[in-house]
Amino acid sequence: PLGIPDVTEDDILHLDIPLYPTDRAHCIDVLQALISRTLGPENPNTSEEFDMIKELMAESFRSAFPTLAVEVIETTTKQRLREIRAAIVLQKALRRFKNYKKQAPPSP
Repeated sequence: PLGIPDVTEDDILHLDIPLYPTDRAHCIDVLQALISRTLGPENPNTSEEFDMIKELMAESFRSAFPTLAVEVIETTTKQRLREIRAAIVLQKALRRFKNYKKQAPPSP
């Protein structure tokens, strides 16, 4: 219904969904991220009425899920993706360095 074909794990990482301390995402955050992806980040068709409806929805979500406002956002999926990519780069560099040290002739 949102016009998104099959959402893969990579797509979810790029949605910038807030993650809470237990590495969980709230369903409301996922829904809002999918809606904003469908409408586009800077959709010119969004009007003041749409912004007002969006604010009313956020207010009703806060009242329906009071623990959501209390929980502190630890990170986001985009930040986690950057951390994973940085770890991969560091691990590859360390492996190359170790292989280089093994192949280097011993110094006299």
